[in-house]
Amino acid sequence: MSTTTRILSGYEPASVLSFFEDICAIPHVSGDERAIADYIEAFAKARGLSCYRDAVHNVFIKLPASEGHESAPAVILQGHTDMVGEKTADSTHNFATDGLKLKVDAEGWISATDTTLGGDDGIAVAMMLAILDNPPQPHPAIECLFTVSEETGLEGAWAFDPVAMEATAHTMINLDSEAEGVLTAGCSGGMRTDITLPVTCESAEGVAVRVTLDGFTGGHSGVEIHEGHTNAIKAMGRILSALTEPYDFSLISVSGGGKDNAIPRDCTVTVDLRDTAHAEDFARAVTAEAEKLRSEPNMIPADKSFTCTAEILPDPPVLSMDDKTTHAVLSLLTLVRDGVLSMSAHVKGLVAHSRNLGIIKTLTDGEGKPTAVKFSMSTRSASNGHLDDSQRELTALAAVLGGEATHRARYPGWDYAPVSPLRDLWTRVSEGIYGVTPRIEVIHAGLECGILCDKLGEMDIISVGPDMRDIHTPREMLSIPSVERTYRLVCETLRALA
Repeated sequence: MSTTTRILSGYEPASVLSFFEDICAIPHVSGDERAIADYIEAFAKARGLSCYRDAVHNVFIKLPASEGHESAPAVILQGHTDMVGEKTADSTHNFATDGLKLKVDAEGWISATDTTLGGDDGIAVAMMLAILDNPPQPHPAIECLFTVSEETGLEGAWAFDPVAMEATAHTMINLDSEAEGVLTAGCSGGMRTDITLPVTCESAEGVAVRVTLDGFTGGHSGVEIHEGHTNAIKAMGRILSALTEPYDFSLISVSGGGKDNAIPRDCTVTVDLRDTAHAEDFARAVTAEAEKLRSEPNMIPADKSFTCTAEILPDPPVLSMDDKTTHAVLSLLTLVRDGVLSMSAHVKGLVAHSRNLGIIKTLTDGEGKPTAVKFSMSTRSASNGHLDDSQRELTALAAVLGGEATHRARYPGWDYAPVSPLRDLWTRVSEGIYGVTPRIEVIHAGLECGILCDKLGEMDIISVGPDMRDIHTPREMLSIPSVERTYRLVCETLRALA
């Protein structure tokens, strides 16, 4: 694939960055991976490589071992083809049709204009294609697994059929980590939950006021959940709940967040304020509550620049949610636990159990009449007991408020292996090339490794990757120098495995 201007030309590693730029030109948000799978499949066919593509658009490519090294055990390289599609409030980018607009700063950090970059995990796809295109010599048999919809529940890993794809390797390098010099050796499991509260509507009686919170930093709900980022949806619930006693209002609509695994940066609510004479007072009260939030010492500095507006709309509202529905929605926003729920008793600094309320939206019928308010959240823990408790807790909360909880996309954690020849080898190669001993970590974020371990049998796995910043947000950045160093480490490890 070619583009009019190759932003990444002239940087190294040239082949990796060329493939990455191709990938960025192809829309590939979660659930829309057909085009990127077409690209990968065409790549394999053009090079005469064995290629298997399944019904969900996972792609599996096999490269035979270099001559004389056929007896070396095969290795799987693995990454996912989907990206989180987040953009700034004023962006006109269409993730279904538009390629990303790349830029590079003076220090070699790649980003995309007003959108996420998809370095998570497009750079893994690019590295695998570069290795298949020009493999290091010598090398063992290499099996590259490109999975779909990792960001929305690891659906591609769940659909992966190692028998149909004739996978043989029991050693795997997962390329879905975001910190150079860190070797991930275990991860959290998790699940998604949707709570739906039914809406009863009534005729609106007053003036419509739109309240908007925006400009919070957001972030990854696993990697960054412990950093204290403000959840915009929870903040909106706090502000409105504080105003229910002095002001008589009901909800008209509510929306916020974009992904259940991304800490939400924005939330917008429109209310029907029944006493029209107090509209200006209500707007000032909203602003005052926002300033109380801003002044709290526990809010991280980066979040203190958020914006809050309360706009009195010129047109009178037609329908609003009744008092019972309004109470249920605000009660759930108040009562649902969000953020770090517990810390590990065994690994210092590791989050053991967390939850992220990532999306709230008003569902409507064909005529635009509200029918329900839907809350989507992601719970993480390596403990099945934590996940079971969380499932019961959210089911009970939904039932008390007259709604229903649906749990989906549950996935297992990946346990730390006390003995790992691959981990030891990567460490020796890193020390030999760069004089750096990688830091071994177990992370709270979810990776596909747990699912793939279950499917492939006994596996020796590590997860590595180059430096990235602010993934899952429009501030996402990927370091070119780090890509070069990480790619060299992957290639040298493959040579050593041969």
